[in-house]
Amino acid sequence: MKKSNVVQPYDLESINIKNWVTKSNILIESTYKLSLQEQRILLIMASKVQPNDETLKTYRFRAKDFIEIVGNKKGTGFYSYLKEIVNGLQTKILTIKEKGRQRNYNWVITSIYEENEGYITLQFHPSLKYLFLELKEKFTSYQLENVVRLNSVYSIRIYELLKQYERLRKRELTLEELRHFLAIEPTKYKQYGHFKSKVLAVAQKEINNKTDIRFEFVEIKTGRKVTSIEFIITSSSTLNGVSSVKEKEPELNQPPSGLTDNEKENRLQYDLVSLGVKPEKIEWVLSEFTKEQVERNIKYTQERLIIGDIAHPQSYVIKAIQKDYAKLSQESKINKPKKPIRKELVPDFIKNAKDKQQIFENSTSQEKQKLFFENNGTQKDFEEILIQIQELKKKLLLNSKEPTKEEVEKAQELVVQEVLSNMKKDLKKRQEVGLEPRLVNDFENEELKKIYKSFLQSQTSSEV
Repeated sequence: MKKSNVVQPYDLESINIKNWVTKSNILIESTYKLSLQEQRILLIMASKVQPNDETLKTYRFRAKDFIEIVGNKKGTGFYSYLKEIVNGLQTKILTIKEKGRQRNYNWVITSIYEENEGYITLQFHPSLKYLFLELKEKFTSYQLENVVRLNSVYSIRIYELLKQYERLRKRELTLEELRHFLAIEPTKYKQYGHFKSKVLAVAQKEINNKTDIRFEFVEIKTGRKVTSIEFIITSSSTLNGVSSVKEKEPELNQPPSGLTDNEKENRLQYDLVSLGVKPEKIEWVLSEFTKEQVERNIKYTQERLIIGDIAHPQSYVIKAIQKDYAKLSQESKINKPKKPIRKELVPDFIKNAKDKQQIFENSTSQEKQKLFFENNGTQKDFEEILIQIQELKKKLLLNSKEPTKEEVEKAQELVVQEVLSNMKKDLKKRQEVGLEPRLVNDFENEELKKIYKSFLQSQTSSEV
């Protein structure tokens, strides 16, 4: 039989499970229903997309390699099954809800199974380009090996949803949201007990044993009914079923283990490109600074990008590397000095005053606010302190290898009480100098907004 010449322009590629998958968070939070093997095939495709690609290319690989990686037994039955999957991929739909609009896309425009040679040829639909390429913010990256051997479609999706929030250590989703993301039909797992055993428990076991993160979950109830799930996320050294004796937080300047120098440099280049840094800048950065300094400041930039502190990551990351913001941030957390009053911002009548109370009495509201910030830090400084307090929860949980529901709830309670205590002290300071309380909308962190709103309401009710 004459060989097909349709796919000749595309080089045969091996499948490398160490490759990185990078997706827009829009894609991670989209709705789609795929079988386990369909998800695996599309993830392998995604791992071949490079951040400097201008288009979504066509990829060709051996069916045999795919079967070996996912751990299926070789046999004519599975090859026939794989052929059906590949040929049917063009009919699979991805639903994206964005800016009040719902769009439906086909995942691929090319899906060919060459039966004689046993090759698979695929290409993502060009409309999906913005979900894989030129990503400068709101994206998530992980290595293919973390997901390609998971045996549940729900485990793969939950891994991505939690990996997206790994640096924030926590994610809360209503059951409705979770079922929506996982594309679970309304008639399936209607009882929470079934959902818990068939979805959450299976995903927890797989993710904790086979990936680079671990999670515990807390059931949040409305009355007696479970309505939301709070996921507590920790980074893990466990991968492919091999776990370390003791989980340990990586030190700031400790490079990732198990990678060669070339692999580390390739990963740094990938991260910098993903943040929008130009090639000439990348070359300069990697030649001028140590890999450890570059790496920790990339992570520092990515973390601040997640919480919305950065508008231009491509320029911020360069400054961060030059000035080593990550190291300075860690040192300031260990021993944060009091901020000195910047004399150039303080009016002359304040500099000459002897009594601080007199200063505030003779100041306008704007001047009071400015001086308050000089003595106590800005809104952003205050919010950062409260976010650091929230890290206490993680430390409390790490004291127990397998924290119980009661331990998780206790940790949450302690954190909230500590945050409330700081909010109370802050309010007292502001009242002493004649300032109004902070506004709820002053806070960027959604969880802090909720806590502060509840705090203000409690203050109002106690005054009545």
